[in-house]
Amino acid sequence: MANTTLSDICIGGGSYGIAASGVDFSSDLPTYLRITDIKDDGTVDMTSLKSVDDKNSWKYKLKPNDIVFARTGASTGRNYFYDVRDGEFVYAGFLIKFSIDPKKANPLFVKYYCKTESYWGWVQAFDTGGTRGNINAKDLGNMPIPIVPREQQDFLAEVLSSLDDRIRSLKQQNEILEALAQTYFRKWFLEENKNDPIPVSDIATLENNSVNPGRQPLESFYHYSIPAFDNSQTPAVELGKAILSNKFCVLPNTILVSKLNPVTPRIWRIGEKVQPNSVCSTEFQVLKPKDMRHYLFLYCLMKSKDVVASFAMSATGTSGSHQRIRPEYILEVETPAPDDEKLALFNEVCAPMMERVKKNQKQILTLQKLRDTLLPKLISGEVRVKQ
Repeated sequence: MANTTLSDICIGGGSYGIAASGVDFSSDLPTYLRITDIKDDGTVDMTSLKSVDDKNSWKYKLKPNDIVFARTGASTGRNYFYDVRDGEFVYAGFLIKFSIDPKKANPLFVKYYCKTESYWGWVQAFDTGGTRGNINAKDLGNMPIPIVPREQQDFLAEVLSSLDDRIRSLKQQNEILEALAQTYFRKWFLEENKNDPIPVSDIATLENNSVNPGRQPLESFYHYSIPAFDNSQTPAVELGKAILSNKFCVLPNTILVSKLNPVTPRIWRIGEKVQPNSVCSTEFQVLKPKDMRHYLFLYCLMKSKDVVASFAMSATGTSGSHQRIRPEYILEVETPAPDDEKLALFNEVCAPMMERVKKNQKQILTLQKLRDTLLPKLISGEVRVKQ
């Protein structure tokens, strides 16, 4: 298949972002898009956004048909195609922006091409001695883009964007349901509950049974890792030889609480059924309720703003993503003792909502797999517009 280049289908060349420091998020300031805000799947992590306070920030505002690329470090090649539904963004200095000319290519075609194995193979060519090398604006401008008939580009964009729109809708439903559960939790257990506080250790334990998958190199393990949580909240299936260190055993009806970088909470609700050989990174702690009546209560407690803030205040270590909380601190967190009557009502109301979240997540995974399966077939023409 013949190729063109990214520069050939863009307006102007690549532009580096603003060299400014992020400040605490404020609705009165532009939102700052950094490398760390872009996830591997090309979406934006909205949980820890910063703002930028600079008189020149308006010059770096993203516009429709813009795509930005991470240019350095382990994230090199990670990219985000601007979606106006995400809000307004000013892009940071370690990102390079290209503006796709819709007269020369369907911008969404470029977005999806930058998710393919071909694209990531090109990025990997910049590895130097096992370390991801930098990619500058000139290199990115020379990136090969396959020449695909415009009719096929438009068809690809229509099919894949419709799947992504459905995925986005399901994720928004889940966010609403999670937020509603938090509203009930705060109202019934924090605002209206006058009971004396108790430590989490009164109603839960930390399970620390561990296994070394490396001792079973050809066995398949379901690995609940930090990247797996961030990308899709689905464990990665890996051979034991790829998991070299001790891991905690993941048990049914538990809650995984990350002790890493608590400013970005990672709380993973494990259901009644768990695959054999399920393990999690020791960055997670396995929280198990002593009584299943407290399961959703504990889940919402760990996700509550007050607890997340207390985790952040108690974290130790260097700034940024290397801060951690002591595992024991999870059990030391105090909460008003839940009233039995309200606990029963909370479970009655919220259990169906959380079940819907789980079903939506399964549908999201199905749609993602379908999208990722169709992508190379649409680019190669194996699936054509007339079909």
